[in-house]
Amino acid sequence: MPFPQASVGDSRIPLAMELNMAMDLAFYNFTINPVGFAAAAARQYVSQVTAQLDWIYSTTSGRILLNVIRSPTFPVEIHPYTGGGCNADTDIVSGAVSFTPGICLPAHDQYGRLPDELLFHELVHVFRVKTGKLDMAPTLSYGMRRYDNNEDFIAVLCTNIYVADRTNLVKTGLRASHEGFKPMDPGDAARFGLFASSKKVFALVQKFCKDNPIFTKALSDKLPDVYYNPIADYYRYPKICEALSIYGATKDASAVAAVLSAAGLPKAVVDQFVAMVL
Repeated sequence: MPFPQASVGDSRIPLAMELNMAMDLAFYNFTINPVGFAAAAARQYVSQVTAQLDWIYSTTSGRILLNVIRSPTFPVEIHPYTGGGCNADTDIVSGAVSFTPGICLPAHDQYGRLPDELLFHELVHVFRVKTGKLDMAPTLSYGMRRYDNNEDFIAVLCTNIYVADRTNLVKTGLRASHEGFKPMDPGDAARFGLFASSKKVFALVQKFCKDNPIFTKALSDKLPDVYYNPIADYYRYPKICEALSIYGATKDASAVAAVLSAAGLPKAVVDQFVAMVL
């Protein structure tokens, strides 16, 4: 199997080396398995995945995440991704990560698409598996449907904080959702904007913080003043965040009404559905 071409993010590798911020794979109980590659391609795969881990480790948010994943009884394996498109995957039982650094070619809409950003997203899933808190069950309110499920909402949220981290010197920008790699709406990216975007954001952020207090408090305490950190906003101003969920419910209702009205449903039916959203 030929190895994919290096991606745009690989220009950061010399900088990570210059910063002397190499991750100790054995200490963190990580292994890189180049299954499917042979000889030079296998060595290249190991080298490039190591480089992405080193970059993550060089950032404050990256070290916070790696430190809460680390366990002598929880090994993390990273092996090549064999699925289609620009993607990566995490086994929700073992926590093994399927990831290939060069799989995503540069594109116009590439927010959250650099190889380290994709890997960080998957490592958030790994952390949730490791702590036994991974939970697909919570339903998303209408404005959150673009995140697909609760776990991808959490992973996108944390990766956006990683993108905002000042110690992450080369990055894309805030990702709007789990559907593609488009930029976040400026209103959602503003302070408290995420909480005002949809009814259930507050409840799901609150649950995440209660499920994983060590990780979330570290993100809040060590990255309090970055330009995007809804976790820090939740810990500092919970009442404001909760109050804004009322506005989020109104936005959900307006969006539902617009869609149903455009589909030609009678106003009485539209009002009935809107009442359910509120």
